[in-house]
Amino acid sequence: MDKNKLSGYDRYILLTQQTKAMRSNMQAYGVFQEILQFVEKCSKTDAKVIKHNDEYVDKPITRDQAQRLLDKVSNIKWDNNITAIGKFLQLDFRV
Repeated sequence: MDKNKLSGYDRYILLTQQTKAMRSNMQAYGVFQEILQFVEKCSKTDAKVIKHNDEYVDKPITRDQAQRLLDKVSNIKWDNNITAIGKFLQLDFRV
């Protein structure tokens, strides 16, 4: 299977098969996308605080951790930091 030809949702479905922490439906995929957007913000700065939803919050992960997490997701490898960040953002990813 060529990973480069998979859609974002297809990649998400393959990720959810590696964990029970997230469900494999469109609603949970939207939550996952929000988590990834936050991780991308974290990966672009070394600052300890980041702006999220018009609020400044302490980053739950470092820039390097965020970059490693994004690499894992692009290689369709599950990382438990995804659920930890979802909890930090108070997102319901078991929808």
